[in-house]
Formats: sequence, structure tokens, C-alpha cells
Amino acid sequence: MAKETEAAAQRGVLTVRLPAELHEGLRTYKLYANRPINDVVVELIRDFLDGPGREEIARGMTERARSMYGVALDKLEDM
Repeated sequence: MAKETEAAAQRGVLTVRLPAELHEGLRTYKLYANRPINDVVVELIRDFLDGPGREEIARGMTERARSMYGVALDKLEDM
């Protein structure tokens, strides 16, 4: 299997419908950066998930766990 085909097989596909102004902004940035839109979008998503997105996910999961298992966690705390 060729290197490119192998890499493509390990990627998920995501279709996103963007407002026209965001799409145009990505196209403009792609020209400025001289990189494919896919690479730009992957980098932006990675940066978000490694930074503010990671913190948001952690807070959300903590709140969710507390709401789902709050009674059990309170009982464990008293032990």
C-alpha cells in the first residue's frame, strides 16, 4: 500500500457546511499560507482541542459525572 493511501485510510471524513464568509476566509488563508484547506482546518481543530477545547471538555465531563454519579461520589467522600 502506498504511503499516501495508508495515511488516507487512517483518516476520518467530515463534511462541514460553512457560511460563505467563513469558506471564503479559509480559501484566502489557504492562498496566503500556501497550504491545502484540509491542512489548515486540521491544524485549527488540533489547536482548539489541545487548548481551550481540552479545558472545556474536561469541565463538561466533570460536571456530567457529578450530575450522573453525585450521590455515589458524596457517599465515597464520607468513607
